[in-house]
Parts: sequence; C-alpha cells; structure tokens
Amino acid sequence: MLDAADDVLAREGAGAFTTTRIAAVAGVPIGSVYHYFPDKAAIVEALAVHYWNTFADLVDAAAEADQRTPIADPAGAVLDALAAGFRARPGFLALWYGGLRSERVRDVTRPTRHAIAAAVERILAVHWPAAAAPDRATAARMVVIAGDGLLREAFRAAPRGDAVVLAEGQAMLDAYVRARLSGR
Repeated sequence: MLDAADDVLAREGAGAFTTTRIAAVAGVPIGSVYHYFPDKAAIVEALAVHYWNTFADLVDAAAEADQRTPIADPAGAVLDALAAGFRARPGFLALWYGGLRSERVRDVTRPTRHAIAAAVERILAVHWPAAAAPDRATAARMVVIAGDGLLREAFRAAPRGDAVVLAEGQAMLDAYVRARLSGR
C-alpha cells in the first residue's frame, strides 16, 4: 500500500492523495487500507519516515565512502546525495512540499534528520579532525537545516532540481563549513 501511495504522489500529486485513490492503485478494498492505516495522515507519516530513511541511508553511504577516501567537497557531497534521493523519489517532493507535511510529520521524521546530521558530522570529522566535536556537531546541524531550505528551493523551481541553486548552495555550505571548522 505504501508503494501505491508513493505512486499516487509521484504520478498525480498531493491533490490526488486519498485513501480511496490509494486503494484503487493498490488494487485492494478500501477496508484493507484502513486495516493498516487509521487515516490518510498515518499513510503520510509512514511514507515520510520511509523517504527520510532512504535519504539517511544515502548520506550514511557518503559518510562511509568518505571514511575510506576523503571527498573533496564534504557539504556538497551531502547535498548531492540528498538531491539524488529527491530525484529518485518524486513522491517525496509531492508530500514534503505539496501541502501534506504537517507538524506531526515533521516530528516523526525528526529522528531520521538527526541521523543525517550525525552522518554529516562523521564526514566533517574526517576533514576537520582538530575541530572541537561540539563545533562539528553544530556545523553538521546547520548543513542539514540550510540544506533542507536549499533543496526545497531547488526542487520547487525545477523537478530535477535547479542546477544553479544546487551549485550555489554547495558553494555556500562549503564556505560556511570551512569558515566554521577551520577557524577562519
């Protein structure tokens, strides 16, 4: 059913996102949807958690790769990984930026966004091992917060992500991280 819900979001957008439409796309009776999910909001929450877990895996993979071979642009690599995830999950864009995101959805996805910040912090530790751990944690949190806004703007402007916004965002994040952690 979550695959059907993702399909509805990706193909038809947030306006078409109803339990009736999800049941039709899944090929199940509406009662089956309600057997697993009490309402549309519960489906939105489950999907949001699924999407953010996928994105956390992408950033975690970048952190793991960085441990083996340091990457040239750490903040840019994180933004690239998340942009690739957004491109691969158009349903996420419809959910997160199409009016379905609520305070409850933000709350249930917050732990995963914290996990993304932890992965970013691991990346920053490779590149700035002398920086104080609290400074790296703060910088990682800011990369996630600013990155969310940059990605939101890039994907609002263009379905594949506005290349200029993404490139400028990488430059901005790189400058911030270097200034914050290099002591400049």
